[in-house]
Amino acid sequence: MITPIQIDSYHYKCKNCYKLHVGPTRTLDFKCVKEQQLESGLERIFEADFLLVCDCDQRIKITFRVREHPESILSYHSYQSSDAELLIEPKVREHTEIVD
Repeated sequence: MITPIQIDSYHYKCKNCYKLHVGPTRTLDFKCVKEQQLESGLERIFEADFLLVCDCDQRIKITFRVREHPESILSYHSYQSSDAELLIEPKVREHTEIVD
């Protein structure tokens, strides 16, 4: 299951040069990697990769995890990266089209 989810308002630091970055608002295609039935309903964990090259030429990859529980309620779950340290967790929401 692939779900477009928008992430925004996060900050991360490059582990190579320690530059602080403000993460761009992006809609990523999150893939369901875990699904389980809890007493309080179905829980799903989604994952998506964010890729960027820092000003120091370090390639940065952050894997974001989002939790859906209860159904249709999304929240930030965790991240994994050997290239960056997440300083401010992202806000997540269902994909919405931004019109200028």
